[in-house]
Amino acid sequence: MAIIPGTPGNDTLTGLPEDDLIEAGAGNDVVTGGDGNDTILGGPGDDDLFGGAGDDSIDGGDGNDIMTGGTGSNTLLGGNGSDQFYNLSLGDTIDGGEDDDGFDRIFTDGLVPSGGRSEITRDPDNFENGTISVYDAEDELLGQISFSNIEKVDAIVEEPPCFTPGTMIATLKGERRVEELKVGDRIITRDNGIQDVRWIGTREMTGAEFEKAAHLKPVLIRQGALGNDLPERDMMVSPNHRVLVANDKTALYFEEREVLVAAKHLTGLEGVDIVNVSHTTYIHVMFDQHEVILSDGSWTESFQPGDLSLAGIGNAQRQEILELFPELAHQEGVEAYASARRSLKKHEAKLVLN
Repeated sequence: MAIIPGTPGNDTLTGLPEDDLIEAGAGNDVVTGGDGNDTILGGPGDDDLFGGAGDDSIDGGDGNDIMTGGTGSNTLLGGNGSDQFYNLSLGDTIDGGEDDDGFDRIFTDGLVPSGGRSEITRDPDNFENGTISVYDAEDELLGQISFSNIEKVDAIVEEPPCFTPGTMIATLKGERRVEELKVGDRIITRDNGIQDVRWIGTREMTGAEFEKAAHLKPVLIRQGALGNDLPERDMMVSPNHRVLVANDKTALYFEEREVLVAAKHLTGLEGVDIVNVSHTTYIHVMFDQHEVILSDGSWTESFQPGDLSLAGIGNAQRQEILELFPELAHQEGVEAYASARRSLKKHEAKLVLN
């Protein structure tokens, strides 16, 4: 067995094509086990730990860790802190760690085959313990994941709200294409004047990925489809990207003049459709708080790092955000990053759009 030590600082460590013992030590480390049955010890710090192939044992240690099991039957221990578990395999055993203020979460996206289903069974004597059972389209049990000390299990990871290339964003120096924006650029907001961009992230999407996950296909909002000649040009956004809606019906039904509606809930309007594309890039723009900004002349939202939004981006980008906003590693911090407006559910959106 190869022994790979870390340093007291922030390390990036990769295992060999055999059974490894990787001791990352202190610091915010990124560790990839690779092939073989590996033992990964994160140690103190907020770590990104990837098991890779093989039956791995991963211990996050202290800190708010992101743990990815990979293939094989893995054992994952979160330790102290608020930990998140992704890319799991049937046969995995997960322990979030017993601590007073931690909020540990499992994301099961990708576990269930087409036509299948999952079932979460909680221990009636301890709600943080239980099993996740996965069934195929014939309702045959494929396998299970057992968990303990887990506060939340999420079955679906949503694509966060984001723009696509070509969208024009209003800045202090005029309109700029969203793909040309940089951290520190000064953007016009509806509520808080001029605000600096704090973080920008991207995710490349291919046609093959859209075929596997049709719910991530973009929404095209044609010029003028929102009324008052807005947007000023055709605009394409992710399905969860929310648009500001303000009319007499919003005040009547919700006692609020302005609300936010996801693009996927606007498809009942003429000129708003889910579209098939061969590829696109989803672009996230984040500020110190959730903002409403001008995009192609229409007021739409910036990136809001809710639980499922953070889950829907890659580990590296998620770690970038947590370095800028460490409070988002805790449930209280996520809840404190409040939405700029009330967000309508699908049935509520129908009331104000018809």
